[in-house]
Amino acid sequence: MKFLILVGLLITLNVFGAEGGDPATNIILNADTPWIVADDESEAFQRALADLQRDWYKVLGHRPIILNKPPATWRGPLVYLGTKQTRVKDLPDGAESFVLRVHQDTNGQPAIVAAGRDVRGAIFAAYALAEEFLGVDPWYYWTDHEPVPQKQIEVPAGLDKKFGSPTFRYRGWFINDEDLLAGISPDPLREGVFSLEMLDHICETLLRLRGNMIVPGTFNFPDERCWELASRRGLALNMHHIQVVGLNTFRWPAGVKFSYNQNTEVMERYWRDCIAAFKGREVVWTVGYRGKNDHPFWVDEPGLNTSEARGAAMTKAIARQVELIREVDPHAMIIANLWMEGAGMMHAGHLKLPEGVVQVWPDDMGNGFITDNGNVKAGQGVYYHTAMYTASRNQLSEMIPPSRICSELGRFVKAGATNFFLVNVSDVRPVPLSTDCAMRFAWNAAPYLGKTDKENMDAFLLDWSRRQFGEELAGDVASIYARFFDIPYHRGRGNTGDNQLHTLMRQSSPRAGEFAASNRPYVAELAATAQPLMARVPEKRRDFYQAHVLTPIQIHLQSLAMLEEYCAAKVAFEKKDAAQALILADQAMRSSDELFASLHLAETGKWATWYAGDLLVGMEGSRDLVRGLLAQVKGEPVPPSRTKYNCYTKIYRYQIPFQGNFPRLYPRPGDGQKTGTQGAK
Repeated sequence: MKFLILVGLLITLNVFGAEGGDPATNIILNADTPWIVADDESEAFQRALADLQRDWYKVLGHRPIILNKPPATWRGPLVYLGTKQTRVKDLPDGAESFVLRVHQDTNGQPAIVAAGRDVRGAIFAAYALAEEFLGVDPWYYWTDHEPVPQKQIEVPAGLDKKFGSPTFRYRGWFINDEDLLAGISPDPLREGVFSLEMLDHICETLLRLRGNMIVPGTFNFPDERCWELASRRGLALNMHHIQVVGLNTFRWPAGVKFSYNQNTEVMERYWRDCIAAFKGREVVWTVGYRGKNDHPFWVDEPGLNTSEARGAAMTKAIARQVELIREVDPHAMIIANLWMEGAGMMHAGHLKLPEGVVQVWPDDMGNGFITDNGNVKAGQGVYYHTAMYTASRNQLSEMIPPSRICSELGRFVKAGATNFFLVNVSDVRPVPLSTDCAMRFAWNAAPYLGKTDKENMDAFLLDWSRRQFGEELAGDVASIYARFFDIPYHRGRGNTGDNQLHTLMRQSSPRAGEFAASNRPYVAELAATAQPLMARVPEKRRDFYQAHVLTPIQIHLQSLAMLEEYCAAKVAFEKKDAAQALILADQAMRSSDELFASLHLAETGKWATWYAGDLLVGMEGSRDLVRGLLAQVKGEPVPPSRTKYNCYTKIYRYQIPFQGNFPRLYPRPGDGQKTGTQGAK
């Protein structure tokens, strides 16, 4: 059976005739079709090849036969993979380019060639073969979307697809605010936020989406093993705006002044040590100057009280960081992520970047609107969010619509600002749709340019729904997604997400109750429309429909209901109307119970206990507020609530025993057996 997944939004295809062979005769692959792979392919490619072997086993039922040259007596089809296939002619020019092609090998046998100009091109070619011909969803790990077993695969005899270099030179993910990942997959050695096994799944997915760069966590030390794994996977390493050159400012030693102006020697020593920790790896270096708790640096230096002085201090620190990087990595890309006050200083002319540093514009605190104010220039880049933990954004569900992604990134592509694209995906699993859109656009923007926002929105939602739920349901599911993105508080520049609803619970003002009451009917109607579709969803896709469609809607609906009822109950209680307060508080508790029941419906298979990791949004804390109010209304003692944590302290508590090794996690040779008990150096 011919099985070719539509990938029109992913790639620009140049289809030519086959190199020899009968164009009318398609190629039939089965479990015993040999693969030809050179013995000396890189480790990064070999890791991708191992993923492809699992894909082959899932679909065709047997491990592949892998050889380093064609067998002399074999007269059937072959599959050529890797970077060493010198018989492949006219590979596309440019980094990361690759081909999927049918031709005759040197023995005159038909062959499928999935080859790349370089290592990442070869990796992308292997994964493209899996997606197009084996039917493997790049998101399969997160969407539980396994391919359909088959006896054989039919490949068109005229196949000749060339994939040129990507639109954005560097395209990657920032794994941020990773409370859910920490809960579902803790590192068994307690030397990382989450396990290297989970990071490996993240790297695999990113590479299947043709990304090439990663920031593997929020507050990693520069020598944590997560960097090594990502590098061995073939990814470039990057640091976010507060971890410049890899310095873990979250663990800045107590009693040591955080000031480049006043503590120059110490800070430079730390910068040098961090830079040295990345030796031998491909790094896209981040430079900048922000305070140790992700606040403006002048919080730690109150004497810098003018914009001019602050801009001069930032300019000086960045210039020195660039010098230190160039001493050891002369040709590497260096970016300055102008997060928050950085963008303002650049607009005001107070910040100057050294020549060759790529200026990266962030979005506006996770709203999806980039803060360049229309001043984007060729050679610049983007820092974006499909998820973001703040008091008012989205940590548990989608929020940024594909139309906004295409519109905002499209401005940068048209300006030639395509050197760098980093998207913050938080815990990954809640935001596959918007992240998929961002990554496909970053790989090849051509299919999106020249179209209206609505055309891009409609086309992408339909394509995603078709890929995940099938042709028959695609239109109906796409409509549900469109309405979800159009929840009133998701709209426009003032958009808010699921976090906002629980922030308002803690505020519990009458105005918060009014907000919930005004938005609840829209979400209730959406839930009533989405639920009946479950019966039509193919059985194997129902878990994902629950996890990505129904549960996110219920997170919003039941949080709104709980918020409205809780605020009303507080008002009634303050007015001494105990009877009405009890009714409303009971309703709020029922809404909380409905919320958690819906969460548990999404915790199937390997995702059991997924939401138990929630620390940042604080859904358990909202429930405890309702429990406390119920007790007050009934005249009972307030019951104990769950332990309150500084969330980052809990997530990163594994680092505490290692603080004596700052600015690294592990002792260096010659330092002796330093541990966290010795304090900062």
